[in-house]
Amino acid sequence: MKIGDHIPTFSLEDNKGNWFNSDEFLYKKHFVLFFYPMDFTPTCTKEVCEFRDVNADFKALDAVVVGINGQSTSSHERFYTKHQLNFPLLSDKGAKLSKLLGIKKKFGLLTPRETFVFNKQGKLIEHIVSNLANIHIEKAIEAIKNDQKD
Repeated sequence: MKIGDHIPTFSLEDNKGNWFNSDEFLYKKHFVLFFYPMDFTPTCTKEVCEFRDVNADFKALDAVVVGINGQSTSSHERFYTKHQLNFPLLSDKGAKLSKLLGIKKKFGLLTPRETFVFNKQGKLIEHIVSNLANIHIEKAIEAIKNDQKD
């Protein structure tokens, strides 16, 4: 995806077994879709917990945050509960959403660390690719603030 491209319509199951439908938030919220490789690994846990710790900042900016990888909803629920997360974790089984966004899996298996920020009209305003979790958060917040100025 390129800056300005429209978010694809998607529906994925979350850690609670509910369906997250992108169309429910379109024109209402900014989207922060952060993809991470794996539940329960040190770097991914750090990233997810950092998103948890600043989720109130995203909510104040009228943004919905979701974490995504290809693991099962049951793995996500254990991870969510252990770390007391405050946003849904979506299971991208078969990498359907990853493929729609043009994400290439590392070694053909792992979801890479990428974040997509969409404005309320569903246009991509930031795409972050970095192994440093805090960069994803800083750039996502900055992109939303800049979008709200326009």
